[in-house]
Amino acid sequence: MKKATSPVLFTAIAITILATVLLVSGCSATERSGSSNSSNNSGSSSTPPVAPDFTIKTLDGKMVSMSDFRGKPVVLNFAASWCGPCEIEAPVLAKGYEKYKDRVIFIGVAVKDDEASQRYFANKHGLEFPIGLDPAGDIVYSYQKAGKVSMSGIPTTFFIDRDGNIKTFWVGPLSQSNLDQMIGMIL
Repeated sequence: MKKATSPVLFTAIAITILATVLLVSGCSATERSGSSNSSNNSGSSSTPPVAPDFTIKTLDGKMVSMSDFRGKPVVLNFAASWCGPCEIEAPVLAKGYEKYKDRVIFIGVAVKDDEASQRYFANKHGLEFPIGLDPAGDIVYSYQKAGKVSMSGIPTTFFIDRDGNIKTFWVGPLSQSNLDQMIGMIL
């Protein structure tokens, strides 16, 4: 006699597969898609792309512009409270900020998120760097376009040198060693 597969077992397998796909690929933040998981943005051009300027209001009520940080290396992280891989990455960013805050500017941009959820997420993970909101995903899209990022999703982190150029980026959750390596490229 043939044994039927239990609906509970089928559901558990489906959830496991979905979680694995999300962890590997990140959360979709925009409807623009691509195929890269990580990249060193060295391309064929000898001049790295300029980081697009933007101004956002941070969770603490201050206005922050990318141009304010010219002359300093910047870690620009796009994430959201609703993103599973962002949950995995958040402790890495909190630890990285503590380690590098005297030498590198960290800025968070919450993509398609609301203020209350992002505030809870930041408090939960001890994120002390400035975080602003990108409700429509326009800022993340401008960076994906400038950096020639072929995959759209979050978390995505851009590493910007002192001259305001995108030196490299990482799509997906960063590990501590990835973060250290990428920051080394902008110091």
